[in-house]
Amino acid sequence: MAPPPETHNSAQQAVFGHLIQARDIHGGVTVNAAPVAAPVHDVSLDPPRPSTAVRGRDSLLDALRAAMERGAPVPHVLTGPGGFGKTTVAASLAEHARSEGWTVFWVRPDTIQPSMLEAAVELGGSRQEADQFKAAPRQAARWVWRHLDAAPRPWLLVIDNADQPELLDPENRPGEQRGWMRSSPGGFVLVTSRVDDPGLWAPATVHRLGSLHSQEAVDALVDHAGGRRPSGSDELAARLGGIPLALSLAGRILATHGVLFPDARSLLEHIEEDVSRLDALATPMSQGGGTERQLLSGVWNVSLRLVSDQNPQAIPLLRVLAVFGSDGRAVPMAKLPLEDLRGGRLDLHSIPLDAASLARTLNALVVHGLVTVIGTGNDMALQLHPLVSEGVRSGMTEQDLPLVEEMGTLLDRQGEQDLRFQIAARGTLARLWSKLSAHSEEDSNRTPEFTNQRELGRALLLIGLPEPGERLFTKLVADATRVLGAENSFTLKARHFLAEAKMYQGLLDEAEEEFRALLSTVTSALGADDVATTEVRYMLALVLVRREHWAEAEKQLQRVYDERVATSGETEPSVLFTAATLAYVAVKQGRAREGERTLRRVYAIRESTLGAEHSQTLNVLQDLAHAVETDGRLAEAERMFRRVRDVRREHVGAGLPDTVLAEKDLERVRAALARAESGAQGTQEG
Repeated sequence: MAPPPETHNSAQQAVFGHLIQARDIHGGVTVNAAPVAAPVHDVSLDPPRPSTAVRGRDSLLDALRAAMERGAPVPHVLTGPGGFGKTTVAASLAEHARSEGWTVFWVRPDTIQPSMLEAAVELGGSRQEADQFKAAPRQAARWVWRHLDAAPRPWLLVIDNADQPELLDPENRPGEQRGWMRSSPGGFVLVTSRVDDPGLWAPATVHRLGSLHSQEAVDALVDHAGGRRPSGSDELAARLGGIPLALSLAGRILATHGVLFPDARSLLEHIEEDVSRLDALATPMSQGGGTERQLLSGVWNVSLRLVSDQNPQAIPLLRVLAVFGSDGRAVPMAKLPLEDLRGGRLDLHSIPLDAASLARTLNALVVHGLVTVIGTGNDMALQLHPLVSEGVRSGMTEQDLPLVEEMGTLLDRQGEQDLRFQIAARGTLARLWSKLSAHSEEDSNRTPEFTNQRELGRALLLIGLPEPGERLFTKLVADATRVLGAENSFTLKARHFLAEAKMYQGLLDEAEEEFRALLSTVTSALGADDVATTEVRYMLALVLVRREHWAEAEKQLQRVYDERVATSGETEPSVLFTAATLAYVAVKQGRAREGERTLRRVYAIRESTLGAEHSQTLNVLQDLAHAVETDGRLAEAERMFRRVRDVRREHVGAGLPDTVLAEKDLERVRAALARAESGAQGTQEG
């Protein structure tokens, strides 16, 4: 029997199902199974359609349309923080391109290779070739761009949310145009990204998106509210800081929940203490795979994840800035603990932070749009958008309480150098501790919360605002008495500041009564020679000064001064306070030269130890100016009062009581100078 003809048991074409081949009856059976199919990416290249008009971006859209129509030699990139409307601008441009007959491809970086391959297939590329390139990204990119360059009609390619630029090219800088982002004679390339780093995208043209201005913000809110302008729209738009996403959420809430929120003012009241409440109301209206990016908390979380993946120090540092720079205040670099870095490193919330890592972390926060740098050199400051700041604080939990305590310590070390900064930061810290702390009111661990409230109240007194200080200390005394006890040192100190607030308001009888009651308590609890007891007697002497009982006040002050010098020496702060007050009393009793000598000595010490712009130094300078004025040296007094006025305007603020007092002093001495000059001129003429 002749052997069967030679047979090759192999399949030459694609196999669907199973193909069984037998060489002969003796064996040689081959089973050809269908190859495992590669996963199919069901990508969509369709752009989103804007639901409303795009507000506040007319000039930007005009520039993009003009560049698109004349042909762009480089890609264009839209940068800005999450929620600022980059995708909305790109969608509007896509709508324009479609209306002009352009082909539009909308691509997202997480599926960029299959999406770009699909775009090439739509332009005439072979599906089989596209499948062959799936395992070779660099060859795939070249193949795709050959088809895009040779496209028969113009196209717009949008790469949206390129927040991880490495996805566009894992090996090179995206701006080098060797990966998925390239320019082309066949169309226009637009990329949106949170990463605002011109060096990364160069030579691409970068457009930075900011928040909307007031009227634009109101118009956007009204658009999303269905075209009606509810009362309070201006205030609500201002509260939302002109951020397009926030305005969109608020407008949709007003349109959907008309019974609950009949006008914008009612929604404003609902979110006044916590803007994150917008997310809770908007969540049922958000849907799809990009839900996180449709909520305020989501856009901040995305940014934080992107930054913290490479810079773990970013989150605690951003939280420090969100507290110190709440309400959009710029935080001077001097307010950060940079002096510790000169010694090597700083442990911020258990994360080591040296000078190099601080620079990298700050740069990452800046390029992701979370932080803005203002000024240069020694005047450099960092600023968060108010809503970003609020969003960061709303994401803090009880686990962040150690960081909150550290921030309080940082403020303690900065003293009274910038009272406005202290007041704002202390107020934010006190509210944040109260929110985050899970302790009951009877738990003594509320001490850090109490400390921030006390320091806030103290700063209010120093800045010349005793009325809100009194309200704060009234509540603090009640809380501290209940939680810590009536004779606890913290409670006694809070009572001291409460009496001081009354004194500064001119409520001298109430202040004296409180100080005398406090003197009895501290004497009993701590002893007649304790520092706290001496401090209360000093304050009783100040009440006498306020009553202008000069002789009795001088007698009491001299006793306190002698005790303090014997205990601490002549340069201790409390001794200097007493010496300055004694000098002021001497001036009031007609001994101007005697008082001046003492005040000059105290001023020199304060200036060298605290600095010329410290509030305590300025207080002594103001008293010194009074002594010089009393002695008849008006021109010298005018220079001193002007110095006090200028510094207080800068560090305390115009319109506040201490600044107003300095202005009145200056006006008075200038009027006296004018009268003196007028009299001298009249004498010469006579």
